[in-house]
Amino acid sequence: MNDPSIGVRRAEANALFRAFPHAAGRIAWTLLGEWPTPVERMRQVPDEFQGELWVKRDDRSSRIYGGNKVRKLEYLLADARSRGAGRVITTGVVGSHHALATCVHGRRLGLPTTLVVFPQPMTDHAREITALNEEWADEIRRCGSFATQPFVEAAARWRRRKEQPYVIPGGGSNALGTLGYVGGALELAEQVRAGEAPRPDVLWVAAGTLGTLAGLAIGAAMTDLADRVRGVRIVPSALANELVLGRLVEGAVRFLREAGIPAPDPRLAIDRVELVGGWLGGGYGHPTEAGAAATEWFRPRGVPLDPSYTSKTAAAVLEGLRREPGATHLYWHTLSGVVPVPKAAWP
Repeated sequence: MNDPSIGVRRAEANALFRAFPHAAGRIAWTLLGEWPTPVERMRQVPDEFQGELWVKRDDRSSRIYGGNKVRKLEYLLADARSRGAGRVITTGVVGSHHALATCVHGRRLGLPTTLVVFPQPMTDHAREITALNEEWADEIRRCGSFATQPFVEAAARWRRRKEQPYVIPGGGSNALGTLGYVGGALELAEQVRAGEAPRPDVLWVAAGTLGTLAGLAIGAAMTDLADRVRGVRIVPSALANELVLGRLVEGAVRFLREAGIPAPDPRLAIDRVELVGGWLGGGYGHPTEAGAAATEWFRPRGVPLDPSYTSKTAAAVLEGLRREPGATHLYWHTLSGVVPVPKAAWP
């Protein structure tokens, strides 16, 4: 016998629906993660940094496969199911964490995944994730370069048209996926009010496809969570820029208002954001010396980093601590803390 309270209890896991319960039935969403994720103070911060550093541990968002993509996929995969999709198609580099998260969590919901992938610099970490993508994907379509990705994706959609494929953009970053991090910001605001962490002066996150950054900016504007939300570019500015950010913020705000949620003026969210350059190094996926140093600093404190996203962001955070004495900084950690079990071992 179905228990009508189950859907309500599941929705209560989402901070956005805790704040606005009437919206739970208006936006497709399914519980995939384990919320709230912890927020922790980094101990033994050297005197040279002069500030206080906290970490929001979205690496622990799922014991199956975590990281920042889980919050987005709770909306995107639910929307796919609500539309009767028989397959998901998504895109990214060959070692994309988003691609892997889509394969793993899509399988939980009975949705096979086609990956459209293009090359990236091959570090040891990238090789590990590439191998996992090849194992977990139900189908892989390879592109010669980023420029040819749209054509390969279109061909994949045509071949799979009878399955009514649902296309998720790279990084899960569209207006709907952005809602995951509106809820994430509201979750952190709850933790601040409960005394689990201080209100940060500066909130830091990696800036790639910008959905995470856009959602945090909206949530910060809704709750006055932080004065500044800094996104550290880990891709060229042609991909991570104010125009892309503005479109995501505006689209997510429309979703919220259509669901009856009093969302802020998009400008109030965008004005909190600082897109930080200077940490990309040789390009996307290329390791940097500063990133390697940040990895060595965070590792003994229990926060492992990767060379593409989180090490470059963490390097910028450490420099921010040096330059802003007395400020409270919060780094939003987006790398999964677990590797999924082999696909053959999936129940």
